[in-house]
Amino acid sequence: MNRIFKAALLLAFGWNLFLVIGVIANQSYALTRAAGGQFESFPTALRIAYLINLAVVTYQMELIFRKVPRREMIIKIFFALSLVSVLVNALSRSPQERWNAIPAALIAYAFYREIKKSKS
Repeated sequence: MNRIFKAALLLAFGWNLFLVIGVIANQSYALTRAAGGQFESFPTALRIAYLINLAVVTYQMELIFRKVPRREMIIKIFFALSLVSVLVNALSRSPQERWNAIPAALIAYAFYREIKKSKS
């Protein structure tokens, strides 16, 4: 992985972690940047869902940046989920949330590269 892409990917994951933790902690900066920007305060159920999302993002980082045991199917699932994330963020009614499509696209591309690497 070249250094520029790796740095951009670290920023993308960092942004995701920043937002996910913001939702979990019900921080004001996350209100317009997550869940469609529709809440004045994040509901408990959504905050719990984002707690699970925190574990998923952390695992994704492990898969990309460390050589942990992995199955090709998990990489493909994360690639597909990342593509869905790009679409959902790009179509959000919140203009600030639409920007989240950029880091999501970087993460999707990283998983795409992992799929291509495993086939060669």
